[in-house]
Amino acid sequence: MNIEEIKQAITQLSSDDLSHFREWFREHEGKVKAGELNDMQESLEEKLKRLRGSLKGKGGLKTLMEERRKESLL
Repeated sequence: MNIEEIKQAITQLSSDDLSHFREWFREHEGKVKAGELNDMQESLEEKLKRLRGSLKGKGGLKTLMEERRKESLL
């Protein structure tokens, strides 16, 4: 969803729903400013690095790479 789609969706909210949205957004914005949503802000690259590290430590990455090589040979 891009910003224009979000804007359009917001303009279609009822006044009651818009009020609830404002309240939620203020709370969400406060959490972002307080750094409480760091996991949500983590970049895809950081997530992949973490995943690679966890797979590597368990031998999962090696197994996955071997499976990919076998598949490419077929």
